[in-house]
Amino acid sequence: MPDVQAEQGLLVAWGGFKSTIEKDVPLQFFRVRLWDQDDLVDEVLRHYEDLAADFKAELPLKRIWAVAGGDEALV
Repeated sequence: MPDVQAEQGLLVAWGGFKSTIEKDVPLQFFRVRLWDQDDLVDEVLRHYEDLAADFKAELPLKRIWAVAGGDEALV
């Protein structure tokens, strides 16, 4: 971040982070955010409708509806 004069940063690691890194997260809360794969997918889905058209063209998603069942299988 200092190399590009950034005050805040986002580090995304698809495989998650070591526990030693996660211990330091509270100390850097306002400077650096850490996202794993679940965080990235959640944020893309949450804000997909607000994304630029060219980005949505690169990542075309379609909303579908499905019946959510309990633990038992639907027959």
